[in-house]
Amino acid sequence: MGGALEGIRIIEIASYVTGPFAGLLLADMGADVVKIEQPGQGDPFRGWGENLYSSNFRSLNRNKRSLTLDLRKEDAREIFLKLASGADVLIENFRPGTLEKRGMGYDAVKALNPRIVYCSISGFGQTGPYRDRPGYDTVGQAMSGLLSLCTDPEKPQGMGISFSDHLTGIYACYGILSALVHRLQSGEGQRVETSLLRATVSFTSENAVRFFETGRVPRRATRVRTAGVFAFTDREGLPFVIHLSSPDKFFRGLLDVVGKPELAEDARFRDRNARQKNHDALSEMLEAIFRTGAREDWLRKLEEHDVPSAPLNTMDEVFKDPQVQTYGFPLEAEHPVMGKMKLVGSGVDLSATPPGVHLPPPMLGEHTEEILGKIGYEAARIAQLRENGVI
Repeated sequence: MGGALEGIRIIEIASYVTGPFAGLLLADMGADVVKIEQPGQGDPFRGWGENLYSSNFRSLNRNKRSLTLDLRKEDAREIFLKLASGADVLIENFRPGTLEKRGMGYDAVKALNPRIVYCSISGFGQTGPYRDRPGYDTVGQAMSGLLSLCTDPEKPQGMGISFSDHLTGIYACYGILSALVHRLQSGEGQRVETSLLRATVSFTSENAVRFFETGRVPRRATRVRTAGVFAFTDREGLPFVIHLSSPDKFFRGLLDVVGKPELAEDARFRDRNARQKNHDALSEMLEAIFRTGAREDWLRKLEEHDVPSAPLNTMDEVFKDPQVQTYGFPLEAEHPVMGKMKLVGSGVDLSATPPGVHLPPPMLGEHTEEILGKIGYEAARIAQLRENGVI
């Protein structure tokens, strides 16, 4: 069964997370993604482990083919433009202006292929005062305000996940798919642009709009109180969370579980507004109670009373969860040289054209000869390109 994007040809000239994640999302849906990498080293993420095949790289590059190409060389430009002239999509995350200087920018590609969807991802955008600054995940989190909602600025801590990078990849994929639909309707390609800062600011919309309305700067605790979010540990120190949201039945169910139904009539907790104002007091009461029992027992009782709750799982616990296992996670892939590996699958399913893993993450340059052969390069010429360091 073919994927939803079968027949879509994508050139990815991108490294680390943002561009590769966008390419991965499209590749999982059946697009043919050719990843162009620097000879000898490849995507820098390859070097974060052994054999230029790190787990960081594998997590973002399944279902792709790898072509090595030194874009600084003139022969490489010729190969690049041949590939781009037959592609549907190009994804790049160089600093703004880099590919333009090499004759590989949007205008050069569009002249050969007016139907191309050319996606440029950067730290701050193609224009503006920060255009030429280096942009990495934590910078995007911090400047967008997202980090101020995930940590306390008085005791700041970085996040344990590349939040802005992955968000930007999702927004890039969203833009690419929209441009492909437009092309279906009009025959016209276009440029798609996003950046760490733009994507992450957009993602913070809930907090931003509340700020526009009230003038109050939101903090991490703002949503915790507003949404009725609590985190506790049991007698063994095992963490779990409760999310009461708006329905009053969840609060009453919680009170039944902890044996304090009378708190429903306490003026401090009688309604949602009161609970927001007295969130810390309620949390302290509940904390003392939950420390007397076992997480497993508390979660079972909370579930029996239909209270939204969950263990705060670490990675070793996530993939033991029976619900996660129903998604088929983790997936297993096998590379003929690098062997078997476990991967996490797609975040969505499609009934007619489900996503899947049809290619393991590639070794550096694994498909170079195959790709060049398909665009007309003979074996002798490929050998010459290799000898000259072009591939």
